[in-house]
Amino acid sequence: MFKRFNLRLNLSWSALAVVPILAACSHTPTAADIPPGATFTANILADNTKLFVYTQRLGRGGPPRDEYAAIDGPGGREREAERAHAPQIAKNGVQAMLAQNHYCRDGYMVLEQYDQRGSYVVRGECRDAATADDRNKFSRH
Repeated sequence: MFKRFNLRLNLSWSALAVVPILAACSHTPTAADIPPGATFTANILADNTKLFVYTQRLGRGGPPRDEYAAIDGPGGREREAERAHAPQIAKNGVQAMLAQNHYCRDGYMVLEQYDQRGSYVVRGECRDAATADDRNKFSRH
């Protein structure tokens, strides 16, 4: 009988350890997850394909840095570390931006992503087609 209780207790503690992990994975993106200086450009094609370009500045503001700058220069190691984390930060930023503007209702596909002159760029396509409401809300005037 004691062994059965001990097993239940261990399973209970294991379940409690999983809760914070699941909570971290289920974070709903908010506007606070969008990095300062991030931009989003929507482009709806004639066939109702919805494309977008998300761009976030790397660094602490200021002018864009040359992507070929020496890594060992002032702040170079910081820039290299920032570039290493840029894809994940951009993924979070895209998800937060889309949660705010509701441009891609059924998710999206990344077409390409790259580091470009002090910014990180994600080009994507929504899985859903544009509606008349999307055209009104996201068309360029």
